[in-house]
Amino acid sequence: MNKFDIYKRCEDFTVRIIHLMESIPYRKSVGIIGDQLIRSSGSVGANLNEADNGRSKKEFVSCLGISLREANETIYWLSILKRTNQDFTNEITSILNEANIIVKILGKIYWSSKKQTNQT
Repeated sequence: MNKFDIYKRCEDFTVRIIHLMESIPYRKSVGIIGDQLIRSSGSVGANLNEADNGRSKKEFVSCLGISLREANETIYWLSILKRTNQDFTNEITSILNEANIIVKILGKIYWSSKKQTNQT
């Protein structure tokens, strides 16, 4: 995997969520969950980009930590959406699997970077 795979992966992830939300028939609860879900998933990639443009290693780690938290929040909202929209279980499960992969990748980068920062 090269450096830019995670950036593209995060972007594609958000696009998949947007398409999912556009395919689920609107109900008030779906709208509320959808707003949270699109914001948190978009924030994963946005904070990753912010981390990459950080002025220091410490700022990089901080922004990456936010990205990781947003990815975990996205998993929460996807889980709620899955429980309340059984007709979309397969698609939501697929996106949840991708979210878990993104969390693992970001977590590995975060903890590795944090360890390096603490050593300097």
